[in-house]
Amino acid sequence: MVKQTIQIFARVKPTVRKQQQGIYSIDEDEKLTPSLEIIVPHDLADGFVNNKRESYKFKFQRIFDQGANQETIFENIAKPVAESMKRCIIRGCFYM
Repeated sequence: MVKQTIQIFARVKPTVRKQQQGIYSIDEDEKLTPSLEIIVPHDLADGFVNNKRESYKFKFQRIFDQGANQETIFENIAKPVAESMKRCIIRGCFYM
């Protein structure tokens, strides 16, 4: 049985609201883990005093931008897991 770490993926989906919700950027440096930075400017705080930071940065194994469709997501995330389980069932091993 192969032990693997938990993989974390992100998918940025387009907003349905007409007003701007924030700004994001994706940094996919090949040497580092891809990161997603979300910037929420203070002026989007609905008129309240906002002393929170404006920038939040998160790291993922892979980040899918707004242009990614369901097929791309399936091919890169779900299909490898399903194929691994299929091979394991054929060989008679079980995940616990």
